[in-house]
Amino acid sequence: MTGPLKLLYVDDDRDIRTIVEMALSLDPTIDVRTAISGQEAVAFAATTDWRPDVLVLDIMMPGMDGLATLRALRELPGLGATPALFITAKARDADIARYRDEGAAGVILKPFDPLQLATEIRTLIARP
Repeated sequence: MTGPLKLLYVDDDRDIRTIVEMALSLDPTIDVRTAISGQEAVAFAATTDWRPDVLVLDIMMPGMDGLATLRALRELPGLGATPALFITAKARDADIARYRDEGAAGVILKPFDPLQLATEIRTLIARP
């Protein structure tokens, strides 16, 4: 891959979205775009030529949760194999296993260290 890592972050919580965006903007090799809902993320991805290299999705969102958002994004051209990570405050081992079964490369638990977020994302998407 050449150029910055293109990351689409989807979270309905404005404060968390702002923290993630600010934390990732500290890394000049990441180009982050955000969406406030699954619906907005799918609409954005369906109407732009910008294609993320990684999807980072909150699990618990109203309307379209993270799993439904991932399924919808994966149906769009060019996104079927895009690595995906979930961010959540509530995840038991069974939940994490289910997210992986749905195609997630990993799960980041809240609270997370904003200064380590870019490194954690790169580590998770590099795993086989």
